[in-house]
Amino acid sequence: MKGIARGLVYLHEFSPKKYVHGDLKPNNILLGQNMEPHISDFGLGRLANIAGASPTLQSSRMASEKPQERQQKSTTSDTTTVASSTTLGSCYIAPEALKVVKPSQKWDVYSYGVILLEIITGRMPVVLVGSSEMDLVHWIQLCIEEKKPLSEVLDPYLVQDGDRDDEIIAVIKIAMACIQTSPEKRPTMRHVSEALERLAISDV
Repeated sequence: MKGIARGLVYLHEFSPKKYVHGDLKPNNILLGQNMEPHISDFGLGRLANIAGASPTLQSSRMASEKPQERQQKSTTSDTTTVASSTTLGSCYIAPEALKVVKPSQKWDVYSYGVILLEIITGRMPVVLVGSSEMDLVHWIQLCIEEKKPLSEVLDPYLVQDGDRDDEIIAVIKIAMACIQTSPEKRPTMRHVSEALERLAISDV
């Protein structure tokens, strides 16, 4: 996740035009031989526009559908429902991106926050709660409101690292900052990257 953050910082601040990726999701993050991340699919939306398609509008329609409408019930478990990658992709879209507006780097921050939550919780972006479905962002917000114990929120593999609770909570706070409804309240990717780097240094 630190590598993905550094990649987004480059796109946002050091690329010639301070780009917006606009479609960040796990399917677009490739891992190299040493597990180093590579952000892919950048610029494909622009090519689709040239070809006459309208990916922004298409994404808006997908994201505006209710989870029940877009969910393909292929495999289920006690806590998660697995859907096709094309439908799950809408879960990473920032709320304001549903409007046809100029792309913002804060869209990428939101998407990054959702991916970070997936890593922390070990859950898919659509969570099965009883007989209903809820996207991961609303599920984690509900867990915080209900003051659920950390063990019920985390990926079981992380629960075993009981001596790292402070670090895990700090990462959850970073993720929650990224998924703020208001884009103005979200941090920049530079701030996210620096916060993660500080955690790594303090852990050494």
